[in-house]
Amino acid sequence: MAILPMLRLSLVGHKDEEEDVLALLQDLGVLEVEKVNLETDSSVEWLPAKISDINRELNRIKLNITFLRDYIKTNGSIIDLFVPQKLPFSEEERKRIVREFEDNGGYGVIESWQSSLEEIKNSVNTLSQDRELLIPFEDLNFSIRDLKAFRYVDVFWGQIRKGDLEEFSEEIKSHLADISIVKETPQYTFFIVIAHKESSGEIRGVFSRYNVNIFNLEKFSGTPKEELSAIDNRINNLLRMRDRVLEEIGQKGEGILNALYILYDNYQNDLIRYEHLSRATHTENMFLITGWIREKDSPVIKDTLERRFKDLYIVMSPPGPDDDPPVALENNSFVYPFEVVTGIYGYPNSREFDPTPFLAPFFAVFFALCLTDAAYGIILAILSVYLYRNLIIERQRKRLLQLLFICGLFTIGAGAITGGWFGNVSEDFRFLAFLEPFRKRLILFDPLKDPITFLALSLTLGFIQIIFGLFIKMALNIKRRQYREAIFDQLFWILFLLAIVITAGTLALESLRYLNKPAMYFTLIMAIALVATQGRHQKSIFLKITSGLGSLYSVISYLSDVLSYSRLLALGLATGVIATVVNELVKTFSGIPVLGAIIGIVIFVGGHLFNLIINAFGAFVHSSRLQFVEFFGKFFEGGGREFNPLRKIRTYTIEKEVIE
Repeated sequence: MAILPMLRLSLVGHKDEEEDVLALLQDLGVLEVEKVNLETDSSVEWLPAKISDINRELNRIKLNITFLRDYIKTNGSIIDLFVPQKLPFSEEERKRIVREFEDNGGYGVIESWQSSLEEIKNSVNTLSQDRELLIPFEDLNFSIRDLKAFRYVDVFWGQIRKGDLEEFSEEIKSHLADISIVKETPQYTFFIVIAHKESSGEIRGVFSRYNVNIFNLEKFSGTPKEELSAIDNRINNLLRMRDRVLEEIGQKGEGILNALYILYDNYQNDLIRYEHLSRATHTENMFLITGWIREKDSPVIKDTLERRFKDLYIVMSPPGPDDDPPVALENNSFVYPFEVVTGIYGYPNSREFDPTPFLAPFFAVFFALCLTDAAYGIILAILSVYLYRNLIIERQRKRLLQLLFICGLFTIGAGAITGGWFGNVSEDFRFLAFLEPFRKRLILFDPLKDPITFLALSLTLGFIQIIFGLFIKMALNIKRRQYREAIFDQLFWILFLLAIVITAGTLALESLRYLNKPAMYFTLIMAIALVATQGRHQKSIFLKITSGLGSLYSVISYLSDVLSYSRLLALGLATGVIATVVNELVKTFSGIPVLGAIIGIVIFVGGHLFNLIINAFGAFVHSSRLQFVEFFGKFFEGGGREFNPLRKIRTYTIEKEVIE
């Protein structure tokens, strides 16, 4: 349970082996490559073009994936909306699927589907527009070709606003033309104008002045009904063709989509590898790759590289005083999930302790006290196990589920000792009264009836965690051989704060009254010790004393930190109160025959589910806040960066072997 020691790994070899070396390192996933700039470095001229080609291929695959996803129905669950799952494939399956895709001309098949659907879509749109042109004239019983046959007249098919029709008609008739009304709607009138060719220009001017919409029906020859029937038949034929294409996509598309997923992940990892290649240093014939590895991986790395590359020069060395190695954490199965919390705040630097083991028990207890409902804890634990077993994602991304499972177990205990089971379900509903004796036997205190005990528990836990934080800082200073800081800045404050608490206890409790004077004297001694040491960095005696006196004001800061833990009381009470209100609402509707039971079930399930979700979220946020502000502030320095080795990263797929 610690920050793992790191080693610098340097590899020197011939350029011909560079890509193979990086590929092997990516498979191992053990080296964080660091860029080193040397004056003799010569760039790899072909690399930018290679990266550009891979990006272009990734965009092509992404577009094809988007296309197929619109037409292929997947058996996804509601979980996929929040956590997209990955498809599990073994290495042999990946190779087989990609080989079949290439042998069957997968890209050509997709392009054929795309062009067919696009052509059908455009044709249907064009025919639909033609249909809209003919609909107003569908009651005419003569063919359109008959009106095209006149030598000395022009025929216009048009639409005008109904309010302009009368004035428009008079102006049309004043020229060598006539108008025939075909159809009227509440807003528009559709008409045919027949005009002598000599007056066609003037007629067009009239159309322009009245904003007449002229329809071009030159492409049609039969009656409007005949043309409409032909259009409908062509549209139906096109739709049947589209259905056949969609059926083919349904039959073959899933296999092709899986191949695209695999290809995307393959190219993505090629891109990562070539981008790391740009971090290497090159000469005309040689390359240098340097970076960080975990010390525990060094034997495997050395053995694997030496067996594969006989001429590769390998150097491993510990970090120098000016180096800033990345941070890799390693914890046991209980602590490991809580690395999620540490990661949210930021990683420790390589010269301090990993805070995860220290925060883990506190976080779990605080989370449980915020919920204080055993039934909610059971639901949270069961749901976490279900999702952990059914979500197909990397193990590292499942840490949050493991964390919620542990917190769910702690919540069961906290709920049992505070009497929280869906609020107080056995007391609120008579048919569950047989459970009440069991519930009462487990109760230590009821937060709703005895909030002072809950407050005292919260503040006590807060004080313990703050003192623990000072102990961690003291241990860190001792490890660094900074003994004065450990004694003056941590030990003295620990003793002073404990003395204040003991003194307050002797005043509050009659049984401890005999310790009052010794406790007060000890408090005074520690106060004097702080005054004498906290200003030690100042030059003059006056500043040393004033700084020492001013340091005592930090007691207020420690007090406010302890009081901040009262949020555990507030959140715990909120969960219990909301649960009680939900139960009261259920009882209110229970008197209604038949319907009341249905409404009651809906309110009970929905209300408690809402209470669980909103307060579990609050429990996580506020428990984290207590770690980040009150606890970490006592010892945590931070500034570290997570160890991020060159490895295979997959967006759509996952190795079958890593599913847990």
